[in-house]
Amino acid sequence: MPRPSLVLLASSAVVATLGLTGAGLAGQTARGSTDPGAMARAEHSARIVDLGGTRVAVKPLGDTGRSVISPLSDRRSDRLGTPGLFLTQTSDGTTLQAGDGRPTLISGTAAPARSEGDADGLLELHFSAVARDGRDAVAKVTVMDLATGEAHTRELPPDPGSTCTTAGYEYSDCLLVPPGDYSVMAFVTTMPAGSPSLENGRTVQNVALVGKPEVHLAGPRDFVFDARDARRVTVETPGHRTKTDTQGTLELFYRRIAANGQGILSTYYPSYMLDNHFYEQPSLRRVSIGSMETLTRIRLVEPDITLDAPHTRALHPDYYDSVWFSDVASDFPMYDGRARLRAVDVGRARATDLRGEHLHGAIAVVERSDHRSVAEQSNAAAEAGASLVVIYNDGRGDNADPGVVGVKLEVPTLRLDRAEGRALTRLPGRARVKVDGEPASPYLYDLLIKEHGRIPKDLHYTFRTRDLATQVREVHGQPRGGDTFSEAAYEFQPGDTASYTTAFPFRNGPRTRTEYRIPDPDTRWAYGVTTPGPAYGASFPEPPVFPMGLTTPHLATYLTPRKHHLPVGTAPVVTAPNPGAAIERAGDQMRVVLDGFTDADGNHGLALTDIDGSGLSTHLSIDANGQTVAEEDFLPYKIVDLPAGQSDVSIRFTVDNAQSWNRLSTHTDTRWAFPSSSAPQDAPVAQPLLVPDYDVPVDLQNRTTAGKHGRAAFDLVIRHQAGSSDAAIDDVTLDASWDGGDTWIPATVTTTDSGWHVVLPRGRGLVSLRLHAADQAGSSVDQTVVRALLVR
Repeated sequence: MPRPSLVLLASSAVVATLGLTGAGLAGQTARGSTDPGAMARAEHSARIVDLGGTRVAVKPLGDTGRSVISPLSDRRSDRLGTPGLFLTQTSDGTTLQAGDGRPTLISGTAAPARSEGDADGLLELHFSAVARDGRDAVAKVTVMDLATGEAHTRELPPDPGSTCTTAGYEYSDCLLVPPGDYSVMAFVTTMPAGSPSLENGRTVQNVALVGKPEVHLAGPRDFVFDARDARRVTVETPGHRTKTDTQGTLELFYRRIAANGQGILSTYYPSYMLDNHFYEQPSLRRVSIGSMETLTRIRLVEPDITLDAPHTRALHPDYYDSVWFSDVASDFPMYDGRARLRAVDVGRARATDLRGEHLHGAIAVVERSDHRSVAEQSNAAAEAGASLVVIYNDGRGDNADPGVVGVKLEVPTLRLDRAEGRALTRLPGRARVKVDGEPASPYLYDLLIKEHGRIPKDLHYTFRTRDLATQVREVHGQPRGGDTFSEAAYEFQPGDTASYTTAFPFRNGPRTRTEYRIPDPDTRWAYGVTTPGPAYGASFPEPPVFPMGLTTPHLATYLTPRKHHLPVGTAPVVTAPNPGAAIERAGDQMRVVLDGFTDADGNHGLALTDIDGSGLSTHLSIDANGQTVAEEDFLPYKIVDLPAGQSDVSIRFTVDNAQSWNRLSTHTDTRWAFPSSSAPQDAPVAQPLLVPDYDVPVDLQNRTTAGKHGRAAFDLVIRHQAGSSDAAIDDVTLDASWDGGDTWIPATVTTTDSGWHVVLPRGRGLVSLRLHAADQAGSSVDQTVVRALLVR
């Protein structure tokens, strides 16, 4: 499945190594230690968690105390993607669980083992689940004691021979609990009609949250979690035509808090849902013990494809799951534009079916077959001239089974149910089907719909743009164009320690898009963009790439329906201290954490020598009193010993990015020099580094226009690392180069009320910058950026 890439997770090999390297001074419990290993802190390194064959990276988010979870493409398994993911947070810690595996502890401590004890006085609870189509169903059941907050989980179907116990987690349909008040809730999964109803997989039909948020148990009880009792969550957006994005049913969540304040937060993230519908069972009444909250997250966009045919009912086309036919989004064909096309019935697209058919510029309407894969049928029709292929099911219900995988599609390929497909085959010969394709929606609704105390009967919601918080996202790219991007938005609720989301292609970038979210003081957001868009599969191997991932270093809250302009990828991209881990000194040890990808708007990303050989290389060196105390060619996170007392420290970090996708900031070289003195062990001191902040008026392709007399200009701010110094900065110079750094010409630098104004020497093309700045207390920065931006 597409992997969210909020942080720079370039390759599984690279990420796995991050967890082995300490980065950052210790927290309060370890600050007195003189052992660099004890001072290594986990919040600035990623780690890999294996969920029974599905691997994810867990990486802290800046200085927020929270983590983001990013799935990694699995090259060790024939199975692509995760069959749903459960994130559960309790007072004991946070666990993560793939839909077909047992929970894995992500943070905190494992819940204490529960003794089964004497079964006398315990009640037997028996569970079963029914899908929305009436078949037996897969379900995750959570029973929580409303007095203590203690939670028990049962997975259906049960293991053969499972028994009734008090265990906290089992594949079983039975649980023993003492009498009392409980919350008994379940996520029930309906599988596609053509799939076994009790086998978890990547593709599901829909998911429902059902059960009883509050029930008093005085005797044995049978609970039947019937998804047919749930109602669909629907959204209306007056003013914009919208459709749930592919994989846009992002999460279904509930939080149940007991009388003593303890409780559980459980979230289900579907992997790939055919009908993109969430369902919830209405509550009979509001909870009276503790509290309850539900959350549904849905992503709505302009419809990516619509078909309108005369004399037929409404058609509901969808693309096939791209993961079966491509590794990157740019290789998956989608229809872009409007047309009126003939629809031609070509049976099952066999050679005999296609013989004599004139398909040039037409829609090939194909009946699905167990004997021919989707790629076989689609590509055969494409070879015969079809510009669009529609495959309708040969049985009841939805069917997105690709058959044989690992073959790319030649033309956009859609699926329809049987009735809709048959209607297309019966169109008159002169009839035309209106096709409207928009792969890159100009707007996005990312909606977190919350209910408190109960699940209401009416689950239809209307959202007008005037009532929503608006973000104008500006994604910048390379001057030459042709960039690909992936994006991920992570949401955090109060008490959340981690967040998982789906990564989506940001198509047709660089560009500007308007986003709408529900104003909410309790929801905090992080956002990241990766370029090039990372691979989500491994069927079509390409040379290794280390992408640039830029993420917001802090969490944002949107409180009012006003606009927020949020650029990302703005040139120049340089090296800067990691905002979540200040370069600071405790005793005679200094922590150095640098981000080699930092854009002009403060979005950060990790750059390090790529062991996969993509062409990205870095080098970190740290000197004290002219002597090198540490060097690092891989990960720019170090804790170093310095001479006691005061010393003159120099930190130098170079990044060489010669990868084929990159044209800007191909080489950066930054050297910080500053005086440093011993600091208290229990009170680390931020070091007085000077941090440049460039404000160049670039367009979305990171180009700026030369002004009067052919000279480009921009503003510049030099600041100290937060909390370190307020010494006056009185020495700023800047040179420019038009030949990649071979020769340098001084720019004109003048002071302003907020910093400095720079006028470059006359020239056009890719300009390199060489900055020097110093303060009156002995700190300086020298920064060279080769090919910083394009002047035209």
